[in-house]
Amino acid sequence: MKWFSESYGKLSNYINGKYVEADSDRFLESYDPGLGRVIAEVPISSKSDIDVAISSALEAFRKWSQIPMLERVRYLVRLRVLVEERSGELALMLAQNVGKTVREGRGEVQRTIEAIDSALGLPHLFMSVRKLVNVAGGEPEIDMEMVREPLGVFAIISPFNFPVMIPMWFIPMAITLGNTVVVKPSELDPVPITFFIRLFKDAGYPDGVVNLVNGDASTSQHLLEHKDIVGVAFVGSSPVAEKIYSAACSKGKRALCQAGAKNPVVLMPDAVPEPSIENIVTGFLDMAGQRCLAPGLLITVGEAYDKFIEMIISRVGRIRVGYQLLETTDTGPLASLKGRQKVLRMIERALEEGARILLDGRNIEVDERYRMGFYLGPTVIDEISPDMEIAREEVFGPVMPIVKASSFDEALEIANSGAYGNTGTIYTSSGKYAREFAKRMNAGNIAVNMAVAQPNQFFPFPGRKKSFYGVLHGQIDALDFFTDRKVIMQRWW
Repeated sequence: MKWFSESYGKLSNYINGKYVEADSDRFLESYDPGLGRVIAEVPISSKSDIDVAISSALEAFRKWSQIPMLERVRYLVRLRVLVEERSGELALMLAQNVGKTVREGRGEVQRTIEAIDSALGLPHLFMSVRKLVNVAGGEPEIDMEMVREPLGVFAIISPFNFPVMIPMWFIPMAITLGNTVVVKPSELDPVPITFFIRLFKDAGYPDGVVNLVNGDASTSQHLLEHKDIVGVAFVGSSPVAEKIYSAACSKGKRALCQAGAKNPVVLMPDAVPEPSIENIVTGFLDMAGQRCLAPGLLITVGEAYDKFIEMIISRVGRIRVGYQLLETTDTGPLASLKGRQKVLRMIERALEEGARILLDGRNIEVDERYRMGFYLGPTVIDEISPDMEIAREEVFGPVMPIVKASSFDEALEIANSGAYGNTGTIYTSSGKYAREFAKRMNAGNIAVNMAVAQPNQFFPFPGRKKSFYGVLHGQIDALDFFTDRKVIMQRWW
């Protein structure tokens, strides 16, 4: 069956191995942001819809958790094949509903496959069981061992910018470890994941292991409040992450909440010019700046500003903004009209506070066919002071704010002064400065001569300060997040 279409009508939930209509007469609109046209209606699932989904997941958990892990891994192998078979259509749907380019859609599908690959290694990681023989001495001997057990039903609440990849950071780990899940996608662009979720059935997973309910913030709230949800994995903005973390903790549930960012990039005068500027510009502006790991503030040190600013403006000016399904497009529209309006307001406030626009993308012109889309051209702003909103808060748009620092130490002070701690990047040819930056930068992910500091799936995804709420992080830390430890002590008379 073909997935990709110009319109998808009313979306359904996916519960207990079947698509089912939501018990609701309330719907939201989901757009093709490049056309500004509605392509799907998203139901706001009722409390009864959520109850049924959780009940199905709980019933499935009782049997699924008893299946040997190696058998659970075999389902993943089949799933991986199916994802590869659908990769072309998935990339198109991601581009269509999110606004990212087809190239970026392909990248998201590839990262999704890598998440599956990572979970395939869980049996090996699971073997790190701790056991001590004859811990007490004497007769009879006492042996102790630690084992891990799945917990139950987890909620996975995902953002709009990676509607398939981010749920798949968590789903393969959670279910391969023996849990079951209820996924709540972003209401902005749930089309790709609503279709993708069917692949679990096609791969042979038992009904109820993976479920999906569409909706808005009230849907997430109902999930959090349900007594049979044992934990929640969330990726999104910091204010929402804080609320979800607090709500989950108050009810004794586990919470892993990866949040917003304002990722500083320090540009030293000794940076290698061409590759550094290319990397910085694409880092800021790919996917119209809508990535939690995208650079958020460029800090030029000393003569770096005068040395590189013309190269930066020239490279940014060559970015082709257009409809996301065209292969000639470098960056597409923002995902929503509301998001575009927010970015425009932040630019206006920066100008009111004394900033200067070097390259203005606010009135970007696109082909007449796409004039209703949510486009915003790349915008470069300087004369920024570290206390301005645009230097402190996440823009989530195609904007490059530039702050000047007189020295490396001042640049590092500016970089560390923010409220977020997802990533920090330095561009330099000096091992001394690179090492010093990695040591002193207060962020979870540090990059040298790389714009996007995204660790491989086999590493944790550590955020700090307002970029993370919880104890255990994503990716490899999921082994601990999705299981509970039990110590067994034995002696025999």
